[in-house]
This record gives sequence, structure tokens and C-alpha cells, in this order.
Amino acid sequence: MTDIAIANGNIKLAASVYGVDKPDPILFLHGISLSRDTWEEIGSRISSEFSVWTLDFRGHGNSDRASSYQLSDYVSDAEATLAAIGRPAILVGHSLGGVVAGVLAQGPHPNVRAVLLEDPSWYMGLPGEWERTKFPILFANFSAKQAAWQKEKAPLEAYLSFLSNTPSPMGGISSDHISSRHLLSHASALQRQDNRCWDIPHPRLLAAVKTDHEFRCPAKIVQADPQCGAILLDDHLSRLTTTNPHVEIVQYRNCGHSSHRMRAFEQRFLSDVQTFASKIISGSASKGS
Repeated sequence: MTDIAIANGNIKLAASVYGVDKPDPILFLHGISLSRDTWEEIGSRISSEFSVWTLDFRGHGNSDRASSYQLSDYVSDAEATLAAIGRPAILVGHSLGGVVAGVLAQGPHPNVRAVLLEDPSWYMGLPGEWERTKFPILFANFSAKQAAWQKEKAPLEAYLSFLSNTPSPMGGISSDHISSRHLLSHASALQRQDNRCWDIPHPRLLAAVKTDHEFRCPAKIVQADPQCGAILLDDHLSRLTTTNPHVEIVQYRNCGHSSHRMRAFEQRFLSDVQTFASKIISGSASKGS
């Protein structure tokens, strides 16, 4: 794995590359409050097959802080990374990263070959949808704790203890379901994230998403379980398939929002990424499937 810097105007973005000598690139995009480090296990495991790129969005991880955190800014960070890759890539995005990948898939974008969206917050910009989920309370708690701890320069352990012991919609607490490595990764990301990333409420941040526009490339959606904290709800799927009749959808029942971080589901998610990418590269996938 090699760490690199990518310029997006005056913003310096941090990225990593695994399998640099492989011809087929996959760009992984994280969700809000995470960092590119969340893809460490996947990047290491598939770098013998693919050229894996991971990105820290502005204000996250080791990327520069910025004056603006609109959805279009995050999209531009991904576009700058695609330009650095220099050839068509498959995009894998989680949550906010899934929205960014989905927006680019609507282009069509010349450097977007296909997209896999992991429980994307695709409909959260529509009136009333955000309030149907557990995320308004969760994000308000994250933002307030982070602001206080950053002001007092709290140690990493404060973030780690908070995340580890947060009640999980899957039952028990987060550490019952998420590995110690992933919890440490999230704690470090939360410690480093620019707290101003939370200033734009998610419904306003995502209001720019054109949910009635189709994906113009092959797409696969991984939906978590709405009973376990999914942000893509069951009735969203019917809307999505109406707009995108060829999209492939897989549902992870009994799984929380971050399937790639869940002990019980990380292998399944990895397999889905590998299978989808191999199908795209072999040319056996049609538009939206």
C-alpha cells in the first residue's frame, strides 16, 4: 500500500493505492465521520486482483479541511481522484460515499465504469425521510461529543470508548458486532474530522440528489436491514428499481448500516465486491445490472 496526495484546486486530498500494478482500478469512498482507513481489510485482500484506491474526503482523515462541505464538493473530491487514476474505475461507496458514487453514475462520467453502493443515504434529501431513521439522534450525538472533545483535546481513548459502547440497533453495543480494528479506525477518524462537516444538516446536504434520474452504468445496491439501522429503507428500493429497472439489489438481513465493518457480514460484502467487479471487467454486466 502506498499513500499519495491528490490536488483538488487548493485542497490536498489524502489517498492510498493497493495493487498499483494491476490494470483494473476500484475507488472506495467512505461515509461521513469515517476515513479511507475503513477499507484497509478489503484493500489488502483484493489487491492481488485489482488496483484499489481509497480516498479521504475533504475534512476527513488526512485530507485538508475546507471552507465548504456541500455534496458537490465531495463529488469533486471523487472526480479529482478519478482524474488521478486516469482510466475508467469501478466505484464502491458507503453511505455518503455511496451517494457520491451514485451521483457520478448518473453522468454518465467517462471514468466511471460501474458502481456498488453500500446502504447509500440516497433518499435522505427528500422531505420527511431523514426523520424516519435513527440517524438524526445519532449524528447530533456524534457532532456534539466530537466538538467538545476536540475543544478539550481529549485523548483517542475517549472517542474509542464512546464508539465501542454505543448501543447498536443490532442489539447489545457496537463492540459486539464491529471489530476492534474498525472501532479504532472510526475513533481516529472522528478525532481528526473537521467538526464543520456536520454544519449542513443531512437533508439539506442531500437535497441536491436527483433521485428520479437513472444510473447510466451498471449498478449494484447492498441494503442493510432497516430493523438494524439501515438508511436505505424497504420502500426506497421500489422507488429505486422503478427509476433503475436493471439495478442489482442484495439485502443483508440482520445487518447494520456498515456491512463492510460487521464481523458477521464483512466476508459476504467482500465477496459481493469481488463478484461484481469481476463481472464488470469480464463484460458480462449490462447497464444498471
